[in-house]
Amino acid sequence: MINLPPHRLPALAGWFPTGAPGPSALTEHALATEAGRWWVDRVVHPRVIAVECGHHVLLRGNPQALKPKALARFTERHIEAPGPFLPVIRSAFDHVSSRQRMVHVRCFAA
Repeated sequence: MINLPPHRLPALAGWFPTGAPGPSALTEHALATEAGRWWVDRVVHPRVIAVECGHHVLLRGNPQALKPKALARFTERHIEAPGPFLPVIRSAFDHVSSRQRMVHVRCFAA
């Protein structure tokens, strides 16, 4: 995967929802603080994009465009990805365990 600086990123709206609670908030944090790293499979018209911040990685896009070897840099990280990425993730790592996350959202009535 290729590391891109934030100013070279494609439009992220289609990749990661904004304002959503849970893991997707990591992208907003990485953009606002410039604390994370952004990875793509190719610079022009990427098919896969990952944001890495701390020990967490969010992976989005077309899992068929990703080779298991490309995920090697994410060893010892918590990877959050849609279900279709599971086969390539399992191929890339010896030990994979899935975890359920629960997000508490507090709504206030107007």
